[in-house]
This record gives sequence, structure tokens and C-alpha cells, in this order.
Amino acid sequence: MERKPKRNLEYRLEEIDGELLLFHPGDTKMVYCNQTASLIWQLCDGTRSVQQIIDLLAAAYPEAAESIAEDVNGTLQQFEQHGAIQLQ
Repeated sequence: MERKPKRNLEYRLEEIDGELLLFHPGDTKMVYCNQTASLIWQLCDGTRSVQQIIDLLAAAYPEAAESIAEDVNGTLQQFEQHGAIQLQ
């Protein structure tokens, strides 16, 4: 939980046809993102730990606090599998 996710700067988050997509322009890798995933992506700046990201989102969305840790970990795992982040 103390690892710090850092975005791969080659990936872009853009809205295309009403959908949020995280993609690598020079590759065929693409990840569909909901609003929560886009927030997580924006928080992956290499300075915040996974736990800090969970805490920030839990404070912003207290009604969803019980599921945020699982959502954040799952989203980060998906980002890492696609090469969109590195966990330092």
C-alpha cells in the first residue's frame, strides 16, 4: 500500500465519442475508464502512495468508502497490466 503509482507519460486519457479512454498513441493498448478510474489515473503522479489515493477518494466519496480500496487496487492492477503505470 506504500508503493507509489506513476503514470507512463506516453499514455493519454481522452474522451472519445462520450467514452473515457486511456490509450497509448503508438500502440494498440487501450483501457476503458469510468469517472473513478480517470480520477485514479490523475492521482498517479508518483508522489502519492496507493493508500493515500484510497484515503483521498474515500474522503471525497464517503458513501462508497467500503468499496474504494478494492476499486483502486483493481484499477491500478489493470493500468499496470497495460503498461500505463509503474508502481515504485
